[in-house]
Amino acid sequence: MRSTTLLMAVLGLLSCLTGISRIAPGFVVAAADPSQDKLRIRDLTYPYEEGAFFALPREKVPMALVAPETRRYRIDAPQGSLTPTGTNRWVWEAPSQPGVYSLKAKNADGSTTADFKVFVMVPSSDVRGGVLNGFSIGAYPARPLKGNPIYTPPGGFIEVTKETEDTRISPNFRIRQFLTKQKGGYPKYLVLDERLIVLLEAIGAHLDARGWDADDIFVMSGYRTPYYNKQLDDTTFSLHQWGRAADIFLDKDGNGVMDDFDGDRAITKNDAVSLAGVLENLAKTPALSGLIGGIGIYGATAAHGPFVHVDTRPWRARW
Repeated sequence: MRSTTLLMAVLGLLSCLTGISRIAPGFVVAAADPSQDKLRIRDLTYPYEEGAFFALPREKVPMALVAPETRRYRIDAPQGSLTPTGTNRWVWEAPSQPGVYSLKAKNADGSTTADFKVFVMVPSSDVRGGVLNGFSIGAYPARPLKGNPIYTPPGGFIEVTKETEDTRISPNFRIRQFLTKQKGGYPKYLVLDERLIVLLEAIGAHLDARGWDADDIFVMSGYRTPYYNKQLDDTTFSLHQWGRAADIFLDKDGNGVMDDFDGDRAITKNDAVSLAGVLENLAKTPALSGLIGGIGIYGATAAHGPFVHVDTRPWRARW
């Protein structure tokens, strides 16, 4: 379960109404809460102390501690190469070999401020005939939809083994929760947008007042390989294939279906409608407007209960 500190950090993200920094058209990230120093990787500031990010071999990753200059930090990165670029700023060059590595931010007294795992990915150039180390990937569309760069084939894939599948990637989520549901042994591979993880944590924090939290968010479908997406007969450009989408429902009692979220003592599509309403309200806040792009509502079928699709596309979509 999350500590009070971690919960308040996420709540701070939701309550931040000013100080937005724009990093790309249609995408904004909330500036750090000045009451607590936070780790920024590339252009994403993480509102929690334990997490993960993903990098290609030898990728040079800019990072910083968002903090007053009077508070000095250091980064402990046993693997890779770390170069200071200013006060509380660095560039970390990832190791050449794929795997899971440790990276910690520490303050002047040596205590850990942020404890992150780094998944160095397997380059997509290692895919042969749609297969990566025996795992079926399939083929991404040769051309991005309408030239949109978010549909460019991924540069690498996160390798997940039996030993690493339980790795925590945020206070309440583990890497295995986002794996494709297709059959196959280990290693498995996926693509995952770090912003999706931050978004799900924020949703969970917002639900606390209603009696749910991030632990109760069930990821019914996270990443899908193009191979598996084709089996499902889903759209060619489904954002699940880029790790930017999750189909979710609330399952506090662990029975595998959506909870009675609207309180009418029945499990219906209305529960998904109510959950989508929460997301819609979050999408209107300055802190999360740049993280929530698509929201879709789905009713129950013979195969599943009601659920909500949410994704991080940099434009608004509703269905």
